[in-house]
Amino acid sequence: MRAGKVTGPAVAVSLAVLALGCAAPGTRDGDAQAIPTETSSPATSSSPAGVAEPTGRQPDAPPNHGDNNGWKRRHELSAADERAGRELAARIRPSLEALRAAGDFAPASTQRALLDLGIQPDAIQVTTMRPPTGQETPPPGAVYAVRFGTVGCVIGDVRPDRVMVEVTGSAVEFGCLEPFSH
Repeated sequence: MRAGKVTGPAVAVSLAVLALGCAAPGTRDGDAQAIPTETSSPATSSSPAGVAEPTGRQPDAPPNHGDNNGWKRRHELSAADERAGRELAARIRPSLEALRAAGDFAPASTQRALLDLGIQPDAIQVTTMRPPTGQETPPPGAVYAVRFGTVGCVIGDVRPDRVMVEVTGSAVEFGCLEPFSH
């Protein structure tokens, strides 16, 4: 073959070698999966560029993480429930702040403070703090929940360094306080 002149058989051989040696990644057995690329520039594209949703297992998330934790999903609160919850939380906080200031973190004291606010006993749940991993003794403090309306909860804790008061919806599986599982 001379430079500048290409014969028919030479073209056919060149095309065959090209086709065999330059197949797209992922098209032969044992190849890694091909990653599509954007071939048109944004200025000439007729459709808007979209962000691809990740597929498969995400880093640091076990398979079916969302499904496995669905039992923790809480009800959405209506605007009226949200207002009622904030009002209840505003009544609860000063009583629990007084306990904290007195250094009283006993669950029985938290229960009594909530009952003294006129909250019905069957709407109150109080437990000890959960022990840190690897320890048997829980830290000082109490975890509480107060159910209101049909799906509302005021949840939180009383401990030496803080009083937490949060308004949220209940969960179908467990109500207001998430059970300790480990």
